[in-house]
Amino acid sequence: MHFPPLKAFGLTIPALALTLGLGVAQAQDEVETRVLAEINGETITERELDQLVSQQTQGQSEIPPTQRRQFLEEIINLMLLAQAGDEADIDESPDVAAQLNNDRRRTLAQAFVRQLTEDEPVEESVLRERYETQYGGAAPKEYKARHILVSDREQAAAIIDRLADGESFTELAGQYSEDGTSRDGGNLGWFAPGDMVGPFSEAVTELEPGAVTDEPVQTRFGFHVIRLDDTRETEAPAFSDVASDLRMSVINERIQAELQALREDAEIDYEANWAKPDNG
Repeated sequence: MHFPPLKAFGLTIPALALTLGLGVAQAQDEVETRVLAEINGETITERELDQLVSQQTQGQSEIPPTQRRQFLEEIINLMLLAQAGDEADIDESPDVAAQLNNDRRRTLAQAFVRQLTEDEPVEESVLRERYETQYGGAAPKEYKARHILVSDREQAAAIIDRLADGESFTELAGQYSEDGTSRDGGNLGWFAPGDMVGPFSEAVTELEPGAVTDEPVQTRFGFHVIRLDDTRETEAPAFSDVASDLRMSVINERIQAELQALREDAEIDYEANWAKPDNG
């Protein structure tokens, strides 16, 4: 299975919205908080059980009482082990402390993104406009390409020079590309422009089949060297078939815009030299 850059990094069209847990969210004001059990003075609430059930059953809320009790026993077992770990000062381990910090950040990020999407639902008129923009003109085109992804601009430029000297793209991709496509010579398969992040998509659509980008293409994932292998025209899908993807695309853009605004307002100090962004 081949993964374009967005997919390879968990940023497909449903992308950030799904990776941040929108698919298993429940309406919090509808979940009761009554106590179901108390273990060594620590309580388990109805809300906690409902969240576990939703996560384990892909959002199902109605399950047989026997299965619901099994989930409660799972939380009890989890709590007993956690209490034992707390008693043993496991949380003082640097690795455990790091994981606890990451879990807290992930939970808060999920809740914030969920709030963003619930506060401003995507209207159908917005989806119709997006559909017309994406499919209402000429016949949609798909692209077949390969890429080499590296984290350093100079390395990407050097690879472009080596390609110009006649070296094999697939061999260089297998040797240097830093994503999963390296196993298949950088092959991304067929994709629509909307499947890719903006700079990557723009670079691909400007190439002729067989051509390689003459400069590294920078995205949030690093620096890409791209070769376009082929193009083909496709039929426009029905609105009903792509409405869900269009909605997630709009949501993902909103999330990315909010994230960009947060980054612009934030004070981000990179203490390690290797972590500093390459402004190229």
